[in-house]
Amino acid sequence: MRHHLLRRTLTALLAASAVTVLVPAVASATGDPGQCRTSATGRSSDLRPGQRLEPGASLVPTPGKTELVMQPDGNLVIYALGTPGGFKLPLWNSGTYGNPGAYATMQDDGNFVIYKQGGSAQTGGGIWHTATYGSRANSYLAASIRDDGQLVVSGRAETSFWSDTPEQHVRVCPSDMAWGRGSWAQAASVWLVLQRDNNLVMYRKSDGKAIWGSGTYGSRSPLSLEIGDNGDLVLHGDDRNETVHWRTGTGGNDGAYALLQDDGNFVVYKKDGGPGKGGGLWNTGTYNKI
Repeated sequence: MRHHLLRRTLTALLAASAVTVLVPAVASATGDPGQCRTSATGRSSDLRPGQRLEPGASLVPTPGKTELVMQPDGNLVIYALGTPGGFKLPLWNSGTYGNPGAYATMQDDGNFVIYKQGGSAQTGGGIWHTATYGSRANSYLAASIRDDGQLVVSGRAETSFWSDTPEQHVRVCPSDMAWGRGSWAQAASVWLVLQRDNNLVMYRKSDGKAIWGSGTYGSRSPLSLEIGDNGDLVLHGDDRNETVHWRTGTGGNDGAYALLQDDGNFVVYKKDGGPGKGGGLWNTGTYNKI
């Protein structure tokens, strides 16, 4: 069973994410990356069969991007990294805190397992696993953390994008796939995350403080973030009717797109607008909060 519980020390952080939508202010201009697609995955760092991630150890594909940490409290956590030595944003965790000394290992049978201190495949003590064991031939078995924040387990039974935490591009366009829960993007000063509680939240990299949120936490059905062909940025349910839970109200602007800027503002622009060109239709008003 997959675990999406949050480490107890993060409770205050998530409580802070339940903020209300701020009144839009004038958008500040920054550089426009000019792309409309998901970020490249980049490098990965692997645990191969027989290898262990000991308490306090981490896997880091590319310094400064993401890391997988086996914490001393027994929790396995994926972090997005900000400034060196600064705040790290938790993206996913195994929910196994309270087990000091626990370690993670990739087994020969294709299963990725967390064992209590002193436990093993021979003696027992497993407290979490990916259930990717099996008899299917697979020459490459590994638990991999990628630059985009995804934990991928290639086992004998299946290859699983276990954490569902893909990094997205800072520009959200009508041609893009919708963001699912766990998706995130980052600019120079902020992270924007569609959390598992369905709240879209902006965190400041300097100290991890939540500075804006959609107020959609607690919705029963999973929500997705998407901008329609008409230019309206919405959070809608994954139900048959795709019920809208939040929107920017920018419909009637075909081809509009949203941009997470380096200045900390999240802005919806007209099709031909952008930083330095004007055409802002809506924004979070967070450019002065970084």
